[in-house]
Amino acid sequence: MIKTTLTRIDAALSRLALARRGWGVVFVALLSLMLSLPGFFDLPAVDRDESRFSQATKQMVETGDYIDIRLGDQTRYKKPVGIYWLQSIPVRIVGPELAREIWVYRLPALTGAMLASVLTYLIAATLVGPKPALLAGGLMAATLVLGAEARQAKTDAALLASILAAQYVLARLWMQGGDAIRKTWPWLFWAGLGASMLIKGPIGVMVVGLTAAGLSVLRRDLRWLLPLRFGPGLALFAVIVLPWYVLITLKAGSAFWAESLGQDMLGKVTEGQEGHGAPPGTYLLLAWVTFWPAALILPFGIAYAWREKLTPAVQFCLAWIVPFWLIFEIVATKLPHYTLPTYPALAVLTAAGWLARPQNSRPGWPHAVLIAVLLLIGAALTIVPVAASLTISIGPSLIWALGAVLVLLGGLASWYALRAGQGMVPLIGMALMSAGLGFAFYGHLGQVQYLWPAKQLARIEADQQMCDEAVLASIGYHEPSLQLQSRLRPVLTHAPQAAEIARTADCALIYVAAPERDAFLDALPDAPAAIAVVEGMNLGTGREQMIEVYRFD
Repeated sequence: MIKTTLTRIDAALSRLALARRGWGVVFVALLSLMLSLPGFFDLPAVDRDESRFSQATKQMVETGDYIDIRLGDQTRYKKPVGIYWLQSIPVRIVGPELAREIWVYRLPALTGAMLASVLTYLIAATLVGPKPALLAGGLMAATLVLGAEARQAKTDAALLASILAAQYVLARLWMQGGDAIRKTWPWLFWAGLGASMLIKGPIGVMVVGLTAAGLSVLRRDLRWLLPLRFGPGLALFAVIVLPWYVLITLKAGSAFWAESLGQDMLGKVTEGQEGHGAPPGTYLLLAWVTFWPAALILPFGIAYAWREKLTPAVQFCLAWIVPFWLIFEIVATKLPHYTLPTYPALAVLTAAGWLARPQNSRPGWPHAVLIAVLLLIGAALTIVPVAASLTISIGPSLIWALGAVLVLLGGLASWYALRAGQGMVPLIGMALMSAGLGFAFYGHLGQVQYLWPAKQLARIEADQQMCDEAVLASIGYHEPSLQLQSRLRPVLTHAPQAAEIARTADCALIYVAAPERDAFLDALPDAPAAIAVVEGMNLGTGREQMIEVYRFD
């Protein structure tokens, strides 16, 4: 019965893969959407990067200044303006009433993840054919690292989509020659590069440039790139990129370049910033987790790449992966998502390798052991959030239980399908595990209020009936999530200044972190009583924090 069901599912997926390409696009897009939604709305704004990006976008919309990038009263020049422009679109659509909701700012990331999955499918169809393409697009949609980026209002999912737009054109040119990219294709290539440059600087150009350079070395010829129409293409790239870079330079002078290139980019190359240093080889180890659950069949992709290393499709993937990966293994600062731009190529090789094995062949015992280990890693990832909440006496939630059940069912389905040697069916089990982890991790943690003090403070503020000239100040708790979620724009200050606000404002709400309490109260003529106390974990510092709330009228 089970074998018959698996055979039917495999046949249905195979028919879908061989149908018109539009159906594959729809399938991969919907799969990516479904896998990214668990926890998408439940998880509050995460400190610090996500909240920084979102608050800077919020201020950009409020002020109408779409050139300068500011966080509070300070400049924020670590990244270019592209992601802020993308996030400002849904913010302007929903209006000011929803401008404090973090999911609004996550929409470009969600869209980027969906586009990245679809473009992985299209690239794989160009390189290795329709069946591996459907599997590759689904594997990419299910990966842990892309799922994490789809749920965070940051640059990386949108960056990946822009890179893949250019890589898709490059793949068509490599596999099919200049006839495959006439008319509008070169414009897509250069538009993708230009968009990547506005989103995260030269990273996209590096990925595509290294791929093209590696392939040119293999072909010992540069002329195969001529159909990209470098003259008009570079002009389009300049039209997309230069206006903002020129305007920000005129407005900020050297400050933008000093912060974005000097402090952010070059600083990460030479030293592990913010405690994120790690030795070379780190990404090779991390890939078994960040590429999970697709890592279950990654060994087939590795074997396929070695066996077929002289074929054009594999050469394209290796030229994509190897140079970029080696550079980031050398770079001092290491974060799990830094090698994400290479994961679509990994997905292509993995899908092609799995489907290229002898029909209905089963993994040998070394691979079976690896599958068991990776399934245990999935179980551990599911347990982590509830184990963390138990340390503060918060047990499993219903949404965690739902996620755990899906991970268990997906793990069993994957084990059975892989051991049975089914071709397309493992994707279903992996998708179930990916969705389950989304519920168990992001959905559950989103309900643990202790982790989100800014959200608790925002609720207290919303319950207060304040005067028209109300002032909000915070001492010792200056996280960007507080700025994003507060109705009033908080004044981030110190005890003497907050005491002055309390004495002079028509009405004021003041948040006081415990270490600043005595200094604040000593600066007041009378010691008021706190109207509320918030205890929680400051994710920005990794420390527990108690914050008292005082009201002055």
